[in-house]
Amino acid sequence: MRRFRVAAIALFAVAALARSASADDAMWRNFRGRVMFSDIALAPAATFESPAMMTAALKRIERSTFDQTAGFWRIHVMAFLDRPAPASALKLRATDVTDPRAPREVRVFDVPVERDARELRLDDFVVTEDMGFARGATYQISIEAGNEGPGAAEAGKARKADVYAKGVITLR
Repeated sequence: MRRFRVAAIALFAVAALARSASADDAMWRNFRGRVMFSDIALAPAATFESPAMMTAALKRIERSTFDQTAGFWRIHVMAFLDRPAPASALKLRATDVTDPRAPREVRVFDVPVERDARELRLDDFVVTEDMGFARGATYQISIEAGNEGPGAAEAGKARKADVYAKGVITLR
């Protein structure tokens, strides 16, 4: 009888974890490959009662335009990678796409990420005109593979970037 009780408890725990994982998977599938932006920091995932509530909050606070304040733009970034991060660092590439026929790379930032993470969160990400950003310009923000391992930098120059997520913002 004791074995049956222990087995039942273990089965219940596994089922609860599977439900939680599948709910998180549903949210990830909803935003997969997207970089989302906000002028309000999103609360940690643990504070939401369900992934559906977090999804609703993300949709409610998402912004595509940002106003300059005191000479800078403060942006909260949430990227849902299209596959787990293979390394402990990725790159955030900002490309000016104001004229889509002539995109121009503005800046590349190294960003830390946990290995195998499917989400990347950057709160209080600040950009300025001194960094090359301009008022009235539109930028494609892409999260790409970082340069790790021997020869990675040279290989990166020779091939197209390995993009995990993209999004577009306009700075006003």
